[in-house]
Amino acid sequence: MRTILEWLKPGARVKRYILLQIVSVAVLIFCIVTLKNVYDLNQKMLLAYIVLITLSVFGMIFSFILAQKNILFISLKNIARKNKSIRVRKLLYNDPKLKKGPKIVVIGGGSGLPNILKGLKEYTANITAVVNVSEDDATLSSTVKGGDYLSSGDIRKCIAALSTSESEINKLLTYKSDDENLSVGNEIIKGLVKTNGSFAKGIAKISDLFKMQGNIYPVTTDNIVLCAGLKNGEVVVGKENIVERVKELKTPIKQIFLKEGTIRAYPEVIDAIKNANVIILGPGNLYTSVASNLLIEDVSKAIIHSKAKKVYIANIMNQPGQTDGYTLAKYINEIERYIGKHVLDYAIVNNGKITDEMIKDFNQKDSTPVRIDLENIQNRAISVVKDDIVLTATDSLIHDSDRVADIIMSIAKSKKNGKLNIVKVNKKQMKKKKIGEFKKNLKTKMNNNSKKSEELKSKNKIKRPKKQTEVKMKKSTKKTVDKIKSKVMKG
Repeated sequence: MRTILEWLKPGARVKRYILLQIVSVAVLIFCIVTLKNVYDLNQKMLLAYIVLITLSVFGMIFSFILAQKNILFISLKNIARKNKSIRVRKLLYNDPKLKKGPKIVVIGGGSGLPNILKGLKEYTANITAVVNVSEDDATLSSTVKGGDYLSSGDIRKCIAALSTSESEINKLLTYKSDDENLSVGNEIIKGLVKTNGSFAKGIAKISDLFKMQGNIYPVTTDNIVLCAGLKNGEVVVGKENIVERVKELKTPIKQIFLKEGTIRAYPEVIDAIKNANVIILGPGNLYTSVASNLLIEDVSKAIIHSKAKKVYIANIMNQPGQTDGYTLAKYINEIERYIGKHVLDYAIVNNGKITDEMIKDFNQKDSTPVRIDLENIQNRAISVVKDDIVLTATDSLIHDSDRVADIIMSIAKSKKNGKLNIVKVNKKQMKKKKIGEFKKNLKTKMNNNSKKSEELKSKNKIKRPKKQTEVKMKKSTKKTVDKIKSKVMKG
């Protein structure tokens, strides 16, 4: 039943062919029924019936073949999830439809990045994983020196996640010989670093060595050193130092920056961003894994100018020290602080229930789930997609890679931003709202001014009593005036 429901999902390409088959059968039945009742069949009618019958027959055959092909693909996907057989996965990943899939760029680091890649590779072969690389990373220096570390950004997990035989490659890369305490994955990375001259150039060659559904690129081949200014005024230099120091002091990060300002992005990364249909940021440590990539000017500019849909995948849990008490709005606002305001089109966040037992299994007692507070998001044009995307794993809570991939593919296929919208204010509506507010403010100002002018006029209209001026005359002059008056009266 679950498999049948998957046939009806958007993008499965089964519904359209079933509909075509129904229409074709209906047309054929219509032609047969009406032909029985037609006694006077002219040449034009005969030609019309021949065309309709031919089209309906071809439609039935064509729709049946394509529907069966897509049903087989969906069935293989379900089998591949349960059965890790290499033969099944080869059949699945050799499908030409994957090569025509959307171009997706995923930028991040840590364990969250490979988990997202694992889900996406079942929908498209055009995946580019942009890995956070830092020369000051302790895991990097240990890998080069021969220590037992996996390297910055969990390169091994990314290789396994994009590989067509994930479980076999994962076993190979984590295998350790009895004589030496070094994993095969680290030996391969160590060899690539030495033969190519740098760690960043070495991991860029990984895609050529393993058959993967996409490419893995470092964000830059330049040596970068990440710095952080803490709220207490302290400046910490080095990615690993930042992580440890923040945990120790429990002081939030105020801002991150690069020690060297002029860092060039890896050219293939910029090309991938320019040609992408969807750009994904996260999940991962907000500052040290995700936002640190945006400090490279070429990368942030390429994302801003790209026509791709920009999606941020929020973490399920806050990281102790770095993001204590952060809400969804805080994450989105901080990302757009480093990339630019109103750049993100979508945000995917978990709204599934996280129990106390799950948090206990997560083994992070100081960590809390990311709370959704839509009202505090500064970018009011963003579409927030809420879904139950949490799964439990060994000592961790992870994103459901299959469900997240489904959402991303729906976003990639949607023609308009906001098709999956939960909370969305269109830019046109925002403009109308601003114009309306401006007109309202202007009207109130005009009314206030008119009231003031009326008050002034009313004040000016008040009649003030005229002062009676008395003319003082001399006595002689007064006698003369009286004589003249009496003569006038007599005459």
